[in-house]
Parts: sequence; structure tokens; C-alpha cells
Amino acid sequence: MGIPEERIKRLGEPFFTTKEKGTGLGLMISYRIIKDHGGDLEIDSKLKEGTTIRIFLPVKSTCPS
Repeated sequence: MGIPEERIKRLGEPFFTTKEKGTGLGLMISYRIIKDHGGDLEIDSKLKEGTTIRIFLPVKSTCPS
């Protein structure tokens, strides 16, 4: 149902979690993999509405010219 603004700013920080048994490493590792592949991650969230996460990755052609 949405993520508060103060939490969005911390998403991706190592060991930041709101889960009782979470490690706080999942989003950080995912973000790092996306960045290492030349991509980006965008998070839009509105309380009581929901959250959208967009992952952008560059397209690389594998077809011979």
C-alpha cells in the first residue's frame, strides 16, 4: 500500500530492512547488478495507493550486421 518517503530514501542501503527476518541486502544487490549492466532502477510510491518499480536496461543487439 505504498512506501513512506523517508523509507524510499533508504531503499538499497546495505542492511536496511523493515522485515523481521530480512537482511536488507536484496534490493542493494539487485540495484548493483542493474547498474553493472548499464541500467537504472526507478521507484514511484504513493501511500494508500501502491508502489511501482521500473527497471531500465540497455538493449544490445546480438544480430550480425
